[in-house]
Amino acid sequence: KLPTAYAQKPASRCHHVLQMPEIEKADAARGELLTRTPFIYTETRGDESQRYAATAWHTLVNSSQGLKIRLKRVDILNADAALPSIQLFL
Repeated sequence: KLPTAYAQKPASRCHHVLQMPEIEKADAARGELLTRTPFIYTETRGDESQRYAATAWHTLVNSSQGLKIRLKRVDILNADAALPSIQLFL
């Protein structure tokens, strides 16, 4: 038996409103930056709509090609609540 596949019917639509990223920490010796970007994420699917407040954290490192993302983390404000399935397209 084949595993059940999750289908997007109807497909989700999403919109992000981001604040300007801020540098939280800079470590020149390691060539590393930690940035913080607060945002609001809205997702609609059919007649239902969900809205989430969150913060995106990026650890950036210097490389020969410029800055590269080492780590990306998203903290949802109410992550301790029972939440529905979130697509969270970032």
